[in-house]
Amino acid sequence: MAKFYAKDFVITVGGEDLSASLASVELSIEVDDIETTSFGSSGWRTRQGGLQQASVSLSFHQDFGAGAVDATLHPLIGTVVEVVITPTAAAVSATNPSYTFDALVNNYVLSGAVGDLATFDVTWPVSGVVVRSAGA
Repeated sequence: MAKFYAKDFVITVGGEDLSASLASVELSIEVDDIETTSFGSSGWRTRQGGLQQASVSLSFHQDFGAGAVDATLHPLIGTVVEVVITPTAAAVSATNPSYTFDALVNNYVLSGAVGDLATFDVTWPVSGVVVRSAGA
C-alpha cells in the first residue's frame, strides 16, 4: 500500500466496533529524551530513549442508541479497556497493520449546540505497551 486516504479505519473499544461513529483517530507514541552527555563529548549533547508512553485521541459522533457510543462508553468510565486500530477494513497485513493497546477511559464528554451534529473528543492515556501486528 502506498499513500492512502482515511476512509475506512476500523476502531474497536472494549470489543465494540465504533468505527461508524468516529470522525478521526490519533495514536501518539512518545519516548522520554534522556541526556547522556559526558565530559569529552566534543561539545555536542548525546541522548538515548527512555520510557515510552502513548495516548489515543478519538473524535466521536454522538449516538444514544442501544449498543452505540453512549451505551458503550459511559459504563467504561474509570476502567482500562482494549482499543484496536486498523487503517482499513481489509485483513491485517504488512500493508494494513493493527495497533492494539489498553487505554484508561478517564474522560467522557456530553456536548452539543442547537442545530449542530452532536460530537465530542476524548484523549485517553495508554496503559502499557502498544502492540503493532502485521498479520500472520
